[in-house]
Amino acid sequence: MKAKVCAALLAVAVALAGCSVSKRIQKASDKMEARYAKIATWEALPVRTISWNQAIALMRTNNTELMSARNNIKSADRETLRVYTDMIPAVSYYAYMSKSLNDLSRRWNGNDLTNNVNVNFFLPTLTQLPYRVYANKVRAFAAVKALEGAEREAVSKLYQAVRKRELALKMQELDAQLPPEAAAASSTATAEREKQDLDYYQTVSSLLGSAEARWNILPETMPRIQWKDYRNRLDRLDPLVLCNFVMQLENARLAQYGVALQYLPTINTSLYSPSLFSSSGGTYTGTFLGGEDTHLNLSVSYQFDTQLDNWNRYRDSRDRYRLAQKKVEGDMRDHKSKIEALRRSVDEYENWKSYMAKRMEFIRKMPMDDANSFLERNKAAVDMKREMLKQEQEVVETEAAIILEYGMPGLSPMKFD
Repeated sequence: MKAKVCAALLAVAVALAGCSVSKRIQKASDKMEARYAKIATWEALPVRTISWNQAIALMRTNNTELMSARNNIKSADRETLRVYTDMIPAVSYYAYMSKSLNDLSRRWNGNDLTNNVNVNFFLPTLTQLPYRVYANKVRAFAAVKALEGAEREAVSKLYQAVRKRELALKMQELDAQLPPEAAAASSTATAEREKQDLDYYQTVSSLLGSAEARWNILPETMPRIQWKDYRNRLDRLDPLVLCNFVMQLENARLAQYGVALQYLPTINTSLYSPSLFSSSGGTYTGTFLGGEDTHLNLSVSYQFDTQLDNWNRYRDSRDRYRLAQKKVEGDMRDHKSKIEALRRSVDEYENWKSYMAKRMEFIRKMPMDDANSFLERNKAAVDMKREMLKQEQEVVETEAAIILEYGMPGLSPMKFD
């Protein structure tokens, strides 16, 4: 039986060694070309209408950026656990078969096999253990916050795409109310509208991580930005934004501590034992880890920094930490200036919007003496609505910036399993 297994493994190895690279690449290329042929163009995809909550659920599941962020969390969690799993004994098996050329015709048996099982203990350096534990926890925490930031950015982009699409359709409805000669001059060209539609479908598909259809998200199902809900929050940093600033300093501080730990003595521990199980020629020669067979070693070493290598690295890390402090302070100042500019932009738009609403109400109540007066009033009202829609389209980017800064209203936090 053992001879058959060895022969099978040898056959696989020979087959792999003789495999032609060009044939393998050609085979893979054929499969890729077949997949490419099955990809449908945007025009051939069906249009599917979904709600905002359905879009969010789809995005959380399939968005590639969010999937990458979740993978980073899993990797960071595994790295955190590795500090403890490193202390689990490693078990290894070794087997060796030997046979004289004159005896190759004889059946193989246990006397031709030498094997043993070893147990190795890898105990971490005690002075480095607390630092490793904390540093890995910091990385895991940062990965979670990175996922929150990635989701907020995706939601902001999705909101912006849906709102711009909604306003573009409203603009087309207004154009339909104009006389034919005015509509021809003011409406968006058909080719331009088709390009806008394609850009919308591509953007939404990318954010949702699904190209199964041309996704149409119902704007009326999406929460609306109410400036009064955000105005008082503009005076303070959002917890997620604040955490990003703190983590920049914490990473610089950890780098400094990592160098400082080099001045501590190195304490190593190890557990040595002979083979847990060993046999040769069918004869058992193992050990049951008796007191005389097992040794616990403890060593302490300290290397003096006579060449000042550690001291120079420490000073470099200290300077980088101080520089990080100044950089974060400058970034916060710039951030505050942008928020203030955002506040002024919102206030100006709200004042302008209030004025336009009063102006439209005034025009609506104007008396009409004849048919020309009616047409002029109707055209003036449509022109004002068009101007309001244009301004609202520009404000969409401001709304998206607010979402990126403080999050989407009514959106529950993303759960990570």
